[in-house]
Amino acid sequence: MLCFSTLLTIILGLLLAAESSVDEPGQRLVERRYRGLKFGATNQDYVLFKPRMEPVQESYSLCGWVKKILSGHNKWWFAYGTSGYNEEIRLRDNGMLYTLGTHVDMSSKVTDQLGTWRHVCLTWSLTTRAASVYYDGLLLGSGTTPSGRKVGVDGYVVLGNEFSSYGGNFKYPFGGELFKVNLFDKELSAAEVKEMADGGLCSEVEEKYGRSRYLKWEDMLLEEKSGNVTEIDVGCTPEPKEEDGEEENNSTEDCECEQGNGTTFSQWDLLRGEKFFNRTVSVELVTELKQAWEILGDFEGATVTERFISHFK
Repeated sequence: MLCFSTLLTIILGLLLAAESSVDEPGQRLVERRYRGLKFGATNQDYVLFKPRMEPVQESYSLCGWVKKILSGHNKWWFAYGTSGYNEEIRLRDNGMLYTLGTHVDMSSKVTDQLGTWRHVCLTWSLTTRAASVYYDGLLLGSGTTPSGRKVGVDGYVVLGNEFSSYGGNFKYPFGGELFKVNLFDKELSAAEVKEMADGGLCSEVEEKYGRSRYLKWEDMLLEEKSGNVTEIDVGCTPEPKEEDGEEENNSTEDCECEQGNGTTFSQWDLLRGEKFFNRTVSVELVTELKQAWEILGDFEGATVTERFISHFK
């Protein structure tokens, strides 16, 4: 297991190095997930993509860091709409939002702070029917969604704008900055939201939720950007993580691993597989490998046998 883990670390490291960006010559490189997005102020400035939304049909939490730059109240930083309803989830930068046919207006409790990062969360579940709005870790209030109403699944997500028709007709640009916008597949508690906000802009609190962090910020950064949308350095850099116990060998030296039949193979033999051989190492390819690798966490303690391997084929 160590050998494949080492290989994955090496490939991911190479990709992250290739995907790191620099704002100006001489400035420090920043790992992509530690970068924010800055949006222009026209209707052509947005990020649009169409994710699978089945995991958040019955509960979700949308949390992120939002910096309002332009004065005015009709500035939308997130929107999700389906073919049947274009206001499934929509948030302005002033505490007003729509979700599942419910209008929640907390703008009277939000003081505009231009140029300041604010932590914003909207949490909801089919069970509680409460669409709760948090600013900087504090609950401002809630609205009640219709009984039995679930999140539609065939929609588009847009960052930095909103749309009045299915995936188009953009009208109200955000013109601000976003960082670490994540969609979770659970209704976060007030304590969990507060922990996230109190952790600050550069914390990694969100990452402890694993696959419950369904739509990840680092994946949103890979989506196609329209118009004047640029990646920015928000001033965060990853902290070195302390290793517990035996230090893992992440060098590029070849390791020899023993199979059950006594034969040995190199960690690099994995690349001779049909999925990798003669293919370009891309972000998409490594993402597939990473997702498959994460599934193994559910089988911790199991013995890797031929039958175990065939379970994944």
